[in-house]
Amino acid sequence: MKSLLTALLITIFLSGHSQTKDQFYGKAFKEQSQMLTGIVPVNFKRAVFLTEDAYSAGRLNYQSYCQSINGIAVLLQEMIRTKGISRFHTAGNWATFSFMTDSNAANHFKPFTYDFNDFTGAKDWTNMFVTKLLKTHGGNCHSLPYLYKILCEEVGASAFLALAPNHIYIKHLDEKNQWTNVELTNPGFPRDQWIIKEMAISVEAIKKNIYMAPLTTKQSIAMTMFDLAAGYKAKYGYDSFVLQVTNTALKYFPNAVPIIQFKANCLLTMIKSEQKRGIPDSVRLLAQISQHKKTMATVAALGYKDMPVELYEQWVRSVEKEKQKRTNLNR
Repeated sequence: MKSLLTALLITIFLSGHSQTKDQFYGKAFKEQSQMLTGIVPVNFKRAVFLTEDAYSAGRLNYQSYCQSINGIAVLLQEMIRTKGISRFHTAGNWATFSFMTDSNAANHFKPFTYDFNDFTGAKDWTNMFVTKLLKTHGGNCHSLPYLYKILCEEVGASAFLALAPNHIYIKHLDEKNQWTNVELTNPGFPRDQWIIKEMAISVEAIKKNIYMAPLTTKQSIAMTMFDLAAGYKAKYGYDSFVLQVTNTALKYFPNAVPIIQFKANCLLTMIKSEQKRGIPDSVRLLAQISQHKKTMATVAALGYKDMPVELYEQWVRSVEKEKQKRTNLNR
């Protein structure tokens, strides 16, 4: 009887449709949801813009954003023609990687590089933005692979997001139909074994497709929905809207550990807030506690092990130092 009551309370808790205090976030969430349900076509480029424009309170211009990307796509097509590699299905991948990582006339001799300044967006969430990357050519393991995917899709190439602890990179099929890893943080094509070792990824996590698996189209949109929730949290804190967005994203990407953890943090914050009230709502509190326990159990069942941000930064800097050593030796 007790378990039945708990289940009923959770259903009541989750069935409520939260209203966001921000119309731009509500609009962005609606359109991303429509992409996932098939009401409107899936468009990763558009989904990314929606998250950034919502945080910017509608001040970004979608036409200008598209023009910047289209302009780069024209340059990429010219690079492909000049190289004479149009017949290869990876031509767009080569052109995008070269444009983003090499110093050449196409990018005005300013490659897109890793910006160590607030690389998690903790101080300024706009440091996570593709729109910021397009302007400054400085980004992180979020905006760099996002832009790579967007540009590849603009020129008809395929690029898939892939997750590692606190990290996003790219996977695509090579000319032999084998998966290739593309790293934009420190440009290169690392082998799976290197990623597993350097990022301390467990065999269990790989088997359960937590990490290193190419994301589907809808999983990629779910990740932009996660970005929407994270940007909202950076602006307003955790609330029921964050929970609604993460729950929706998890319907389409149920083993996305970053989203599951974010949901758990949201629930814990809401529990503490409810407990501080003079007279807590016992129904709401019981439902939140139950959901938090269930969410944490899901994380544990997936075999997730955390990689602290400090260790991730050390890893990025160590790879950069190793890259500089190799460059100096080759001179």
